[in-house]
Amino acid sequence: MKLKTFVLVISIVILSGAMARASSTLRYAPMSQELIKSGTRIIDIRTEKEWRETGVVKGALLITFFREDMTYDQEAFLAKLRRHVKPSDKIAIMCRSGNRSAKVGRFLMQKGFTEVINVDGGIKRAKEAGISLDAYQPTAQAPTVAKK
Repeated sequence: MKLKTFVLVISIVILSGAMARASSTLRYAPMSQELIKSGTRIIDIRTEKEWRETGVVKGALLITFFREDMTYDQEAFLAKLRRHVKPSDKIAIMCRSGNRSAKVGRFLMQKGFTEVINVDGGIKRAKEAGISLDAYQPTAQAPTVAKK
């Protein structure tokens, strides 16, 4: 009887760990009208220079993570982000090509964000797919939200 109980407890522990890892896996999805209309909050982590060059997805929250010299301040980024979204909100992180946003997505999951999507291919693939982009309009406040 003790052996059966022990095996049951070990099985539950193993399954719980596997389920936790499965639910904490960064998801990948391309930018699409469905994603934009789904209520998922789009977070554009590119630099202001990049926003000016390509434009931005309408309604996206614009918060730079990496500076031009590729340095960053994780805690400052988190503080800005948490003013606009909760860790349980569904968010999609995007950059130019998807590489930086994948790193930031994994970081956010480590910080307790549970519904994180990396925009596969970033703004480059979004443009190729015909997603409408608005010209970047800077404001005095940071972070910036692209006008709706």
